[in-house]
Amino acid sequence: MRRQNGFSLIELMVVILLIGAFVLIAIPKIQTGTEINIKSASRNLTSTVKYLYNEAAFKKNIYRLMFDIEAGQYWVEVLNGNEYVHTTEPLHRKQSLPGGVHFKDVVTERSLNRSNLDDEAIFILFLPTGFVEPAAIYLETDNETYYTLATNPHTGGTKVYNEYVDVFAR
Repeated sequence: MRRQNGFSLIELMVVILLIGAFVLIAIPKIQTGTEINIKSASRNLTSTVKYLYNEAAFKKNIYRLMFDIEAGQYWVEVLNGNEYVHTTEPLHRKQSLPGGVHFKDVVTERSLNRSNLDDEAIFILFLPTGFVEPAAIYLETDNETYYTLATNPHTGGTKVYNEYVDVFAR
């Protein structure tokens, strides 16, 4: 009896077909996971903006929402005397964006008129008078999906766009 080494052409085609089917099913799931992550990040940031708007008015403090664009992190600081300090409150702690989501940019009216912002802290200001600095937070995924979060200075609300929108275009 002759012993056959290797696989037949039919066996190889079946394996390739199964791998192809798996890839067709898995790729949309990966993109959906990234879509879920950017939606989650936008919800968390929107909630944080509304929370700080209310917190500033209720506690009569000045807060700022700080951003580390490179690290993909944000946190809350409160004005204490003449300096901003990071508090120990759980909702003020450092947050990281979910996997596959990055800050593209954070733009405020204050930063529009300055030419060199590399050395300056990036933040959104919340005042006890019920005012949040007009700002746009731009989120981006690894596969170049963009979300824009635009703050409403008088209500503390945030409008979310599922695309890159220049909210300061004149």
